[in-house]
Amino acid sequence: LKAGYRQAGYRRSRTSTGLLLAQTAMCVVLLVGAGLFVRSVDELRSVRLGYDPERLLYARGDFRGTLLDESEEMALMERLVSVAQLIPGVTSATTAISVPFSGGEVQDLHVAGLDDIHALGRFELQAGTPDYFATMGTRVLRGRGIAAEDRAGAPRVAVVSAAMAEVLWRGEDAIGKCFRIDTDNAPCTTVVGIAENIRTRGFGSDGEFHYYLPLSQYVATFGPPGIEMFVRVQGDPVSVAGPLQAGLQRQMPGASYVTVTPFQEVIDPAMQPWTSGARMFLTFGGLALLLAAIGLYAVIAFAVAHRTQEIGIRIALGARMANVLRLVLGDGLRVAAAGVLIGTIIALAASGWIGGLLFGVSPREPAVYGVVATMMILVSAVACIVPALRAARVHPGVALRSE
Repeated sequence: LKAGYRQAGYRRSRTSTGLLLAQTAMCVVLLVGAGLFVRSVDELRSVRLGYDPERLLYARGDFRGTLLDESEEMALMERLVSVAQLIPGVTSATTAISVPFSGGEVQDLHVAGLDDIHALGRFELQAGTPDYFATMGTRVLRGRGIAAEDRAGAPRVAVVSAAMAEVLWRGEDAIGKCFRIDTDNAPCTTVVGIAENIRTRGFGSDGEFHYYLPLSQYVATFGPPGIEMFVRVQGDPVSVAGPLQAGLQRQMPGASYVTVTPFQEVIDPAMQPWTSGARMFLTFGGLALLLAAIGLYAVIAFAVAHRTQEIGIRIALGARMANVLRLVLGDGLRVAAAGVLIGTIIALAASGWIGGLLFGVSPREPAVYGVVATMMILVSAVACIVPALRAARVHPGVALRSE
C-alpha cells in the first residue's frame, strides 16, 4: 500500500502545471515588491524630520488684492496668532515665512573667512514668533530659541541648525558667532542657539542648512512676508481645522481669505513615489494571488475528479482520510513551493533594479521574502483543502461505479 502511495500521482497537463508555476512565481515577485514598498513607507513615516507634523495645522492667507501697509500687516499677523491661540484645542501658534516641502526662502550669507558659502549647500531662512520651536516641535539643542525681547531695533540674533553650525564654524562653538545676511556690510547677526537638523526638501536630502530669525527683525529687514502660520493642536487636527479657519477668517480684511489644512497633507505628496509603488504592487500582487489560488484549486480539483476510482480503491484497501488528505495537499503544495522558489529567485535577481526605488530598506530584506513565502504556502493550502476533503470523503462503492 505504501509503495502504491509513493507511485500514485495526479495526471495533469504540462501546460496547466507550467501556467500555474508562472502565476505563482509572478505573484511572489509582485508581493515582494509590495512588501518592500510598504516597508519603505513605514521607514519614511518613522524618519525624524526635525519637527512634528502630527497635530499640526498650516494656515495661509491670501489678500486677494487687499492692500495693507507694513504696520497694518504686522498688526493683522499678531491678531491672527492671538485669535488662533484662543481656539479650543489649540496649544500654540506661530507665524512663518518658509513651509517645509512646499517652499523656502534663501538669502545671501556672509561669514568672515569663507568666500562662497552657497557652494557648501542650501541655506534656508525661517522666521517666526517666540513660540515657533514649541509649535513646530523642533528641539533647541544648545543656547536659546527666539525670545520676546528679540524685537526690531534690538541686536540681531539667529538660531542655526546643527549642520549649519558645523559647516560654517567647523570645530568651533557656533554660539556667539557672527554672520551677515543679504550684504557683506549688513549688521552682524549673532548666533544665540543651535537647533536640531530638519528636512524640508526631501526625506533623504543632504546639504540642507537652516537658520531662524525673529519675525519682527526679519520684517524690519525684508518687509512683511504675507500670512503663513503653523498651529499645534490637541487631538485630531481635522476637527480643529474648521473652527480655526472660521476664527481666522473673521479677522481677514476686505476680500482676503485664509485656508487651513493639516500639515501632513503638505508632506504626503513627497511620499507619493513610495505610496504609489506600494499601491500598484499590492493591487497587481493581490490579483495574481487570487488567480494563482483559483488555478491551483482548479488543477487539484481536476486531478481528483479523474482519479476518483483510484482514490476509492485505496480507501477500500484501508487508506485513512489523513492519508488521502496528505496525498492531495502534498501534490498541490509541491507545485506551490516550486512556484515560490522560482518567484523568489526572480525577485532576488531583480533586487538590484528595485533597490534604487526604496527608502531605508534592503531589496533583499529576509522578513519580506519570508512573509510572502509563508502567505503563498498558506493560500495554496487553503486552495487545496476543498478538493482534498472531497477526495477523502469518496465512498468506495460510488468510486468503483464511476466512469
